[in-house]
Amino acid sequence: MRDKKSALQLSVSKWAAWAPGIQEQADWQAWAKGDATISGPVNPDVKFVAPMMRRRLSGLSRMAFRVAADCLEGTTEAESPTFVFCSRYGEYERSYGILEGIAAGNPASAAAFSMSVHNTATSLFSIETGNRAPSIALAGGEATLENGFLEAWSLLSTQSASSVLLIYHDERLPDLYRGQKTTVNCDCALAMILKASGNDPDATQMTLEWNSRNPTIPSTPETQSDPALQVLRLLINGTGMLESDTGRLVWTWKADHGAD
Repeated sequence: MRDKKSALQLSVSKWAAWAPGIQEQADWQAWAKGDATISGPVNPDVKFVAPMMRRRLSGLSRMAFRVAADCLEGTTEAESPTFVFCSRYGEYERSYGILEGIAAGNPASAAAFSMSVHNTATSLFSIETGNRAPSIALAGGEATLENGFLEAWSLLSTQSASSVLLIYHDERLPDLYRGQKTTVNCDCALAMILKASGNDPDATQMTLEWNSRNPTIPSTPETQSDPALQVLRLLINGTGMLESDTGRLVWTWKADHGAD
């Protein structure tokens, strides 16, 4: 038996996504139909970033920059949203490199460490855009995107922001960790401009529900290895439902295009 269900809803006024080999929205439409696959190097076009800053960006941060810039295209300074960056692993590739160096007896580089923290993309994007709006970086394990959506809803429902740019970005872990059931299989980034539900009746309405479980009843988690990609499929289709069981909580996404 599950406990009482909780739910929240936001409008997705714009979205953008990037993954190797799948970049434009037409590519994503083909991917959603099963006519395209994600494969290739992580090399998103970030020529809009100043060269000195560009050299500091990892592949992960480049993906985050790309989708964030795509979502912000055409917005004015007055329309600038609050940033919420979420990533399950963050700059783990860099962190792993530092640990390998230490294991080999090499000193840790202060410069490398400063670029390996979880809010790397958040801080660098704020610097690059000169945006002084609040920004948040968070991680929530297998429910990282769900927690980012919940954070966005909290900001909007308390009128702490009029719109939120939610950026999810993750990459595959080093080979040592691959093959585990819940690790992500694909490098990808997804950005959504979110507003309070009802502000844009023509937008896709995304609803997130969650149930807690009775602790006396055993559960078998059935998580999706790339949950953000499954949510993106809902966005592309404009309708549908997705359920993810993380053991303690069961999360349910619903998409409805043009609903109140």
